[in-house]
Amino acid sequence: MGMQHSEWSDRRHSSRWQAESEDTGFWVPDRSEIVTQFFTRYLFFSLAVIYFSTLDSVPSVLLSIEQLLMALGVYFILNTWSFRQALKGVSLLKIRSAMSADLVIVTLCVIHDPNPIPPSALAFLMVLLGNGMRYGMRLFAEVLGGAFLGMAIAFAFRYRLGGFAVNAGDVFFGVFWVTLALYAYILMGRIEGQRRQLDYRSRYDALTGLLNRHGLLAAADNVFDQASETEPVTVLFADLNEFKSVNDRYGHGVGDRVLAEFARIFSESADAGLYGRWGGDEFVAILPQRNAAAIQQIFQRIEARTEAWSASNGLPMAVSLGVSHAPRDGRDLMTLLSVADIHLYQSKSQPGEEAFAPSFYRTPLNEPEAT
Repeated sequence: MGMQHSEWSDRRHSSRWQAESEDTGFWVPDRSEIVTQFFTRYLFFSLAVIYFSTLDSVPSVLLSIEQLLMALGVYFILNTWSFRQALKGVSLLKIRSAMSADLVIVTLCVIHDPNPIPPSALAFLMVLLGNGMRYGMRLFAEVLGGAFLGMAIAFAFRYRLGGFAVNAGDVFFGVFWVTLALYAYILMGRIEGQRRQLDYRSRYDALTGLLNRHGLLAAADNVFDQASETEPVTVLFADLNEFKSVNDRYGHGVGDRVLAEFARIFSESADAGLYGRWGGDEFVAILPQRNAAAIQQIFQRIEARTEAWSASNGLPMAVSLGVSHAPRDGRDLMTLLSVADIHLYQSKSQPGEEAFAPSFYRTPLNEPEAT
């Protein structure tokens, strides 16, 4: 069975997960999301300027009304700088810097809000939802903690230096705010779990647990961008020769068992790397550079374990294997798999060093018929 081709257009997400470790990371928004977020900041900046400009004075806690408007102007400059930086690329440092600026300016506004129940405190919720719901649970927790700290500082200054007294309205507002913030965090946790599950299902094959075609294309994009003559990448392509006969004779349940077992053999035999099921009975591994001797050892391990499993279970399982290298043979997975497919050969029928001879590569002209 030859390699089947697909388009590259399905490997791009409007929002992609940027992993920092196996369990942590953040969602990177696309350009339209970034523009929406920062224009929302500009909107609330404008509302704050209009709101405080209409006041004759503010509580003389830290700043005068003129100084507060100057602080809002500094925030405008910082927001514009953050906007330009975000359009160049999103990182944790840039996200946290913009979030910190949001929290500081909202805290200052709440401190100097002359109303006993400050409507400006609602902006904390916008900071919480606008940042936390966009980047993932880790940053949501950070901005939630920052919002709680900002609220505590703001009301402490209001009660201590601003001449405000605690009343029933303040208590109700505080309880309502905290409840809404915690509910948003819990709800976002469930949404994030569902989003991560959907993302996993979109990139991994349910039967084998390996990457599917979409996941391979997305992961390979970053790997091959970094490939060079000094740090090449090896691509292995495996095709089960007798899989159709297994399905026809024993049924698809047994066929699924064969696929799952070969996926385990394939991923365990080649060591560290990316592994995926390209489709049907075709499998792909993307590995750090392997020389001819190392590739031969990997192929021999795969063949030996495949033959042993076939003999012990009484089921036919034979594999053809091919190899290609980036950047020598290409810089994208489609091209490299095409080269590996041309070089696919019957290693079982030609053991040892002879298996690497070009005359024994499997091509559409000498490919054996399925039995």
